Amino acid sequence: MNKKGWILSACLGLLGLVIGAAVMGAVSCSPRYIPPLKVIGDVVNSITLQDPNGMGKLETISLQGNKYKAVKLAEIINRAQPVANAKQLYLVGLDGFTSAIKVDDIDDCYISFSAKNGWEAVNLKHPISSNAKQIKEIVVVSDGSTRDFAFNVIDPDKKLVQITPGQLLARPLTEFPYPEGKAVIQNDGKEYESQVFTKRRVFKLSDLTPVNEGDSFLVLDEKGEYRLVDNGGYFEVSDNHINYLQPDTRSILEKVKGVIVRPPAAGIMDIYYDTRHYLDNGDRILVAVLDGLTYNQYSYAVENGYAPFLENYSMVIKASGVYPPAANVSLAAMLTGKEAKESCIITAGDRELKVPSIFAEAVKLKKQSILLEADQKLLETEVQPVSVTDKNGSGGADDELYEATLANLDKGYDLLMVRFHGIDDSGARYGESAEETMQSISAADEYLKQIVNRWPGKVIITGNQAACTSRLVGGEAQFSNDAMFVPYWRAR
Repeated sequence: MNKKGWILSACLGLLGLVIGAAVMGAVSCSPRYIPPLKVIGDVVNSITLQDPNGMGKLETISLQGNKYKAVKLAEIINRAQPVANAKQLYLVGLDGFTSAIKVDDIDDCYISFSAKNGWEAVNLKHPISSNAKQIKEIVVVSDGSTRDFAFNVIDPDKKLVQITPGQLLARPLTEFPYPEGKAVIQNDGKEYESQVFTKRRVFKLSDLTPVNEGDSFLVLDEKGEYRLVDNGGYFEVSDNHINYLQPDTRSILEKVKGVIVRPPAAGIMDIYYDTRHYLDNGDRILVAVLDGLTYNQYSYAVENGYAPFLENYSMVIKASGVYPPAANVSLAAMLTGKEAKESCIITAGDRELKVPSIFAEAVKLKKQSILLEADQKLLETEVQPVSVTDKNGSGGADDELYEATLANLDKGYDLLMVRFHGIDDSGARYGESAEETMQSISAADEYLKQIVNRWPGKVIITGNQAACTSRLVGGEAQFSNDAMFVPYWRAR
């Protein structure tokens, strides 16, 4: 090879080495796998970041002589929509190292990504120890002031616990290996088995509040499904909500709204079964429903002399309501004896029952039935309800409903259901314990006295969880002692 050819070959070889080194350097700086970064806790939307270029507006910042391409931490948090009063952020690393900073102090805080440090906090004004590396989670923790986002635990008499997912994630939790399933295969005449588990962050109810051996718990989720359980199961903190896990049966109740410890023996679904029992026995039955009357409200009315008839009528029972505590959801449970998941009456706007109601049972038994209402129709049932209107301009139709009920007492109906609405209207307008609301209870009490004294058959009277928006906060219904229990008088 001549000198000119040798020089050309050497140059090409050197160029190849440079290009190869550059390519290898680029590969080493751009990992093929980017670990996810999750924003969880007290946020409306739990988000997962796995694209450094898609996490927001990139800025060039400098700290201690190092330059970073980073996004403001506040921008990332705002995308997740913190709930209520967000107070604290926990930056959790893969190794468990966690730094905590106040939400009010994150104007100069950033999140960057590099092959060396993974997701990294770059906080320009905080102590250097706050700059966590290899971050896997950002946990948003609120002050817990919003009941409707919180995990609520009550008993029939009082509130026991109100705690948010973020607050739970800031506490010690157990990592539980939850069994997801197993596979078995045979090779060469031998069985090989593989079991699969996922790690779940869990707690027992007894970790939050004292419970007695043998206590039962009524667990309700956001779609109205419920389970009666003991302390053998676990509650899982999953991103921004709570699930209930029963490892023995591998059943899960997702997005739990609350738990009733030692729930009453009675529930509003009993109305369906009690009514059906009396119809089966050939009895005529009157069912009176008082929209908006909760057990606490009834107790206050009795203590202050507003409900003398109901106080002395028969023994009142405290009955568990349903979730969400809206009038149509509660009425559907009364009419069908089914939870919201089965009746498909889950939100305040749902109207069409997907299961037969007590009126369908009456038809099967060749019984005559009627539904009279002092408000707009809440549900589509097998009978067309008669909606009574405010004809005299009194501000409500309960007085007209009273007259319509008296007019139908002797028409031979085997099932006569009436739904008064004045208590709920007054509660929404003036407040649950206001004098105007107490007067509505007093009026309903007198109407019932006159109706019951003239009715020849059995009688059931019940409160109905509120339709009024005063018990809806931020679009979500409250899980509280005030909303979850109603008075119930069984037939006599």
